[in-house]
Amino acid sequence: MRAAALSFAARVVGEILSGPAQRAAGVEAPAGRRGRREAKILSSVGEVSYARAYVTGADGKRGFPADRALGITCGCTPAGARLLCHEAARSQSYLQAAENLSVASGLSVSPCTIRRLVATVGPDMEKWALERPPGSVEDAREVVACLEMDMTGVRMLKKYLKGVKGKDGAPKCRQIKCGTLFLMERDGEGRYRRLPGTAVHLISFCDPVAFSASLEAARQKLGVGPGTALVVVSDGAEWIWNIVSDRFKEAVGIVDFWHAADHLHDLCEFLEGKCSAAEALFEQWRHKLKVYGVDCVIRHFASLEAKPRKRSGVRKRLRYFKGHRDRMQYRRFRREGWPIGSGAIEGACKSLIKQRTDLSGQRWSPDGALDVLWVRALITDGLHATYWNGVRDREAIVRAAVFAA
Repeated sequence: MRAAALSFAARVVGEILSGPAQRAAGVEAPAGRRGRREAKILSSVGEVSYARAYVTGADGKRGFPADRALGITCGCTPAGARLLCHEAARSQSYLQAAENLSVASGLSVSPCTIRRLVATVGPDMEKWALERPPGSVEDAREVVACLEMDMTGVRMLKKYLKGVKGKDGAPKCRQIKCGTLFLMERDGEGRYRRLPGTAVHLISFCDPVAFSASLEAARQKLGVGPGTALVVVSDGAEWIWNIVSDRFKEAVGIVDFWHAADHLHDLCEFLEGKCSAAEALFEQWRHKLKVYGVDCVIRHFASLEAKPRKRSGVRKRLRYFKGHRDRMQYRRFRREGWPIGSGAIEGACKSLIKQRTDLSGQRWSPDGALDVLWVRALITDGLHATYWNGVRDREAIVRAAVFAA
């Protein structure tokens, strides 16, 4: 029954696209037409037969005005392309995406077709995401903007690893930068809570300078005024705080508390060794770090009596805390209601990037990884449907054609 229903729907869709839809778009009989050609295209209900006129350009190449007018992309209707891209991004591989489409929707499509579609749409999605109009926020709402950044590795084909240094031996990955911006609103208890539907993600293999420019462009998409406070929460990586000092000087910088606690744990183990005494010392000073901030930690460990070798090791480990002193004032940050953890970006690196690019046997090109990750980013940000409705979708033309018919 499903096969019969899909076959009937495909025949109807093909008839509409071949006639009424083209008349509604004004491309049924384009100037300079030389004839009509029929093609098989993929729609959300399966493969359909689609006939349209062609014209020959000055270069002698054949063009199909109806394809552009109706948004035909890589041999797919907008609705079909949207479905394929969504499944490609949410599945673990292009092969699994093809299998899922066959089982769930009855669509027969090859993994190569899905890959080609994503390669065509991905760069356009990135461009659209950075150039789209900003959102809007009511003036009465008490909000701050939050920015988080991090890097993670994507496994690459060998030819894309030239000049890349491996951590332990030959390199296997290239580092990809990920950033997320979102709005937070103060609640009745004085704490800032994340506003759903305001997140904007960025993914790039580019250098920090270009990445920081993209972050600034993304901040404009939040739709808040220039005076809105910006809070940056990230780990202690030097490249991150160089971006902040260069591009976001007015921001409140906060080192993620859990990364700071990791360094504190290393300091305690250095002093006591890997034993229960080190764990007890760590628990005591982690609590003080969170409640009072980093100053008391620096004073205590800097004043400890120890042998010269131990004192030298303590001083070395305290450089991290001293270098980020202003960014570890957790007492003040918590009093202001600001977040002290970078869970949003940690989650993005795992769920947005790793779950799609780090499966067994997967190896990528930089462009191939970015293409599918940008589709995933728009889905995560709730912008996937907006992109198709505004950029490539021609459903209004089809609806008009159906109504006229």
